[in-house]
Amino acid sequence: MRSITNIFKNSTAKTAYRTTNNIFNLLASEKQTNEKLSGIYKLTCNTCNGAYIGQTGRMSIIRYKEHIIYIKTNNPQSAYALHILNNRHEYGPQEETIQMVKACKKGKHMNCLEAMYIQEYHKRSLLVTEQQPFEHNILFEHTQAITPPDDNHGLVTCITTQDRQRSDQPNIT
Repeated sequence: MRSITNIFKNSTAKTAYRTTNNIFNLLASEKQTNEKLSGIYKLTCNTCNGAYIGQTGRMSIIRYKEHIIYIKTNNPQSAYALHILNNRHEYGPQEETIQMVKACKKGKHMNCLEAMYIQEYHKRSLLVTEQQPFEHNILFEHTQAITPPDDNHGLVTCITTQDRQRSDQPNIT
């Protein structure tokens, strides 16, 4: 870094350093993968299109099957099953119902991501009413903006507030 600074020392150009160790990069560092991996998943109600956000350290397909067993045995163990049972709504086949939102390993990172997605879906009124967000976290408000999968062809993207402000400004040529 100092060598770059030394190159520009005698010019009018100024150098600045920025960290990549921030909340955005830590949360957005893992790439999207298929639904067979563990991570944050979304279940969609076939009737009202409401979303349930959950996490699993196992394959998401196995977790989907557990939710279906809860519904078939009239066991309201999950908010998704409770939603389907209380409202007499329908769930769809696995290919249409479950979607991997963010692949990640089990742990604090996954817990944080799940809370962030639940908060964002709740803010946009996309969650089933039976699922309530955890305590509101102001860090998610100021550092992240999530584009729900429905708006981006099944992909979830994270955008910093600075990126959003830059895209809102008109291009001046």
